Amino acid sequence: MRTLTLAVAALCSVTLGGCSNKLDITNPNTPGLESATKDPRAAASRLIVGVLATYRGNRAGSISTFGSYGRETYNMTTTDGRNVTGPYRDWAQLNAFTAGSEWAGRYGNYRNIYEAIKILQTEGGGITPAEEAGGLGVLNTILALDMLHVIEARGIIGAPVDMTDDVNAAHPFVSQDSVYKWISAKLDEANTSLAAAGATFYFPMHTGFSAFGVAATTPAGFAKFNRALKARVEAKRGSLGCGAACYTTALTALTGSFIADLTAANRDQGIYVVYSTATGDALNGVSFAQNTNLYVHPSIDQLPGAALDDRYRRKVDTREAVNDDACSGNYNTRTITSVTAQNRPCTYATNVTAVPVIRNEELVLLRAEARWNTGDQAGARADLAAVRTASGATSGGTAAVKFANPATLAEFVDELLLQRTLSLFQEGHRYVDYARFGRLAQLGTLAQDVAASFTVAPYIVLPQGECDSRARLGAPAERSCPGGPQ
Repeated sequence: MRTLTLAVAALCSVTLGGCSNKLDITNPNTPGLESATKDPRAAASRLIVGVLATYRGNRAGSISTFGSYGRETYNMTTTDGRNVTGPYRDWAQLNAFTAGSEWAGRYGNYRNIYEAIKILQTEGGGITPAEEAGGLGVLNTILALDMLHVIEARGIIGAPVDMTDDVNAAHPFVSQDSVYKWISAKLDEANTSLAAAGATFYFPMHTGFSAFGVAATTPAGFAKFNRALKARVEAKRGSLGCGAACYTTALTALTGSFIADLTAANRDQGIYVVYSTATGDALNGVSFAQNTNLYVHPSIDQLPGAALDDRYRRKVDTREAVNDDACSGNYNTRTITSVTAQNRPCTYATNVTAVPVIRNEELVLLRAEARWNTGDQAGARADLAAVRTASGATSGGTAAVKFANPATLAEFVDELLLQRTLSLFQEGHRYVDYARFGRLAQLGTLAQDVAASFTVAPYIVLPQGECDSRARLGAPAERSCPGGPQ
């Protein structure tokens, strides 16, 4: 993984267009566009590695942000309560903490991908058609994933999906539905490329694509990752109004993914971002060992039946011997800005614990959702039961359950949200799930949050810089920017 970090330096200069020609100095660690085009094959390889590194770099912050908005965690920094009040109370302010999250980093990587594709498609650059197809398959899959995080955070605001050579262009916003359709199409485009990529990639892939039970370091294996993401996107589209048609597409995508009927042994198989203590590499910024300010939101502690559920017991450190978590430490209950939390998350115990991008337990939950909404209620109930058994009750615990055999759509959604909350805790899903099912108000009922005038954000506002740039260009953005269309 260390090589990923080294590649990012090259990435930035290529995006910016290289160094000034007034100084005849060559820095081999930050090649410009001209030097990159002298060996497009090698340059494209480094850029692809850098794109993967950039996605890794954004992952921890994404989990922390979505964790706050989704009432999974408080970021209880003792020196600055705005880490709590930003996403909980002041979320509509463009200068609040976490405002603009899931924006600059995502579009920055979009720019990286855009430039990498141009180099990858350089005529006469020594890149074979199969190598080009493999690069396009990986780059467009990661682009779809980055843009998915953008629209998950923005919701009804929508987002721009265009990219051109003009780095100062203010591209138009399109609707939430249009963004999801664009992402879905981009995944299909990538999948077509992967089918033409031959047996191997010519560029290196980090161990997160191979060390967790899924071999995704070849085009055929990476295509399974691509189809897993396709299923996630289509399930979200299904819940946002597309209905059975998109859920049917999700089921088809799952057949091409790495899904397997859930067991305790395979629930964590998937694709991950990885960390290490090597010089110049990155650590897991949302781990128990690395971030001592993250506390579990009390609404998670208070979920009915959670205390006996093995998912809660291995992911939350309550300093009780009965817990099955891997964390231990001396810390106190903490109160910041009038709210209190007593437990810390143990989803990622050490500063090098890998973080999932997508794993089998999520795929089974997606299948349950798609089955229910395409008429296979028995199959959906079976999948939820498997999740409770293979994840919630594998180490002496009793799985939490609200409706063991849901009979209506409302009961099914209640049960699905409970299981997804516990199974996918600290993976960046709860806020998005409650938003897409129209249940955000349910996240804002904790008494101490209400007393502190906390409210649940319907979306994460745009960054101040984006609003300022658009205002100067006469192209204000919708909703969260002053002067933008409402």
